[in-house]
Amino acid sequence: MLSPNGTLIVLGLLVALAIGAVWLSITILLRGKLYHRLKPDARPRRWVLISLLALFLIFLVWFPVWMTWPHALISRFLTLLFGVSFVIVSLTFKWFAPFVDAYFTRKGWPLR
Repeated sequence: MLSPNGTLIVLGLLVALAIGAVWLSITILLRGKLYHRLKPDARPRRWVLISLLALFLIFLVWFPVWMTWPHALISRFLTLLFGVSFVIVSLTFKWFAPFVDAYFTRKGWPLR
């Protein structure tokens, strides 16, 4: 078991990691200096970053509600929403990425 201070330190590190990941994703999506420093082949696909940020946003809404009121109707609804969105994003990454890339290319939207 972690002491209360150890728990706060771990929680603080996880929050810092989450803030850093969101900042990095937004910086890349806005095509800042970091985006231009990356090699074109190393740049992540924009739809992947947007999908991950949307999933993270749903998690940020769901988790505190689920921890506070685990048996409430809103908690169950948000659990279902998070589960469905997690499955959709996961399946898209695993099997449907070429179709999403082709769709973005056909629409003329930038992939990276």
